[in-house]
Amino acid sequence: MARGSIPQAEEIKKEFHFTSHSILSQVLRGILVGVFAGLVVGIFRFLIEKAFHLIQGVYQKSQQSLLWLLALLVLYGIIVWLHASWTRSEKNIKGSGIPQVEAELKGLMSLSWRSILWKKFVLGILAISSGLMLGREGPSIQLGAMSGKGISNYLRLSPVEERALIASGAAAGLAAAFNAPIAGLLFVVEEVYHHFSRFFWVSTLAASLVANFVSLSMFGLTPVLDMPDNIPTMGLGQYWIYLVMGLLLGLAGYLYEKVILNIQLLYQFLGRLFGISETYYPVFAFVLILPIGFFLPHLLGGGNQLILSLTASHYTLGTLLLFFALRFVWSMLSYGSGLPGGIFLPILALGSLLGGAMGAVCLQLGLISQEQFPIFVILGMSGYFGAISKAPLTAMILVTEMVGDIRNLMPLGLVTLTAYIVMDLLKGAPVYEAMLEKMLPDSVEDTGDTTLIEIPVSEKIAGRQVHELDLPDGVLITMNVHKGKTQTVNGSTRLYLGDTIYLVLKKAEIGRVKEELL
Repeated sequence: MARGSIPQAEEIKKEFHFTSHSILSQVLRGILVGVFAGLVVGIFRFLIEKAFHLIQGVYQKSQQSLLWLLALLVLYGIIVWLHASWTRSEKNIKGSGIPQVEAELKGLMSLSWRSILWKKFVLGILAISSGLMLGREGPSIQLGAMSGKGISNYLRLSPVEERALIASGAAAGLAAAFNAPIAGLLFVVEEVYHHFSRFFWVSTLAASLVANFVSLSMFGLTPVLDMPDNIPTMGLGQYWIYLVMGLLLGLAGYLYEKVILNIQLLYQFLGRLFGISETYYPVFAFVLILPIGFFLPHLLGGGNQLILSLTASHYTLGTLLLFFALRFVWSMLSYGSGLPGGIFLPILALGSLLGGAMGAVCLQLGLISQEQFPIFVILGMSGYFGAISKAPLTAMILVTEMVGDIRNLMPLGLVTLTAYIVMDLLKGAPVYEAMLEKMLPDSVEDTGDTTLIEIPVSEKIAGRQVHELDLPDGVLITMNVHKGKTQTVNGSTRLYLGDTIYLVLKKAEIGRVKEELL
């Protein structure tokens, strides 16, 4: 075994050793998670859509009678009161929920799945359907992850299996929210779990596919963002436009990240100015959303209606830029309030507006035809999201699955890669990891508890014997899976690329150890 300072290593190894390595057992668990998470997120999505249409209708009626606005204020007051009451006892229902899931998988916190599941469900429906520019996908991912943790709890699985089901549930949540099962898997790999292994991906893929099936059964086979058929492709001589798009989207993505990570400064200033505590910050968001709802109700919400309207309505360049500015500011205000709600869909909406604006410029310059305009909406979503999340594969596949058209993968790849490179050159961080870093000082729970993790042998350590590894103090390699066979590790065990190793370590060290070994 690798050198380490954890006491009672043999007892820990026995306690955390799991007995089932079969693909069938992993698939069955993934199916179970997919069914439960698919139902939870499917109902969550259904109620949000129905309630949001009601809120939009109330705003439209308020133009004839201001009494409807009074009714909205009462509703908003109830939401603010619930948020203040529930976040005092369960602060991890705030915001997107994705940073909290990352923290759970890194061992930096342990989430109360029961409390989060029902509180995030109820408050998320109220907040996201209220008209604020929040998305359902972040909460859906957290709801899915907590579904996976709950199932693991009832099955009494080991910690390593529990983390696999949490990750599977997170992917299932995204799959059910957007009808995008492959993007769900890729997002968890790129943004949440940060590595690929058989033990993880088999159950995750099964959960994503099943959750997607549940969602399709509820909402039909039509893609979430059903774009016009037969969009003409652009010739190779026009591909330079894609490079320019990627450059601009990368710059815009960097600006978005800087603002979203510092929006709390504005809320803290307003709180001090008006003497309002953090738990009541949603008051500002609801007051400021009223004029948008009254004059431009079609701009409310996550933005999927707006995205679909861009290909049918011939908006001018000025209108597209105005819509972008309004949604940029109010998306920040909505997310900064701390209410349950994500930034996935708002980012896609902003990207579609930027892409539409670039397409409008190209139209005016005679560089493209009107029939080619929709592709700019699609490319804008992928490039903008890929830059901000720094998860380019997820961005490409997510947009492809959402629009239901795989013919534009080459342009999507070119624009998204360019935007990603620009973001990286500007030293932009993956937005959810950056949010997690800002959240950690108040959230880290280093209790000294130990756990077991599994990671693939990377090129960084492949070909070396265990005794040659410069492991952090207190880390113990217990087992190695080589060519499908599990063996106990000793100092002379040589590790090969593609093997899987199991390590006992402190929970709070999971993220750091993964970074060092991967």
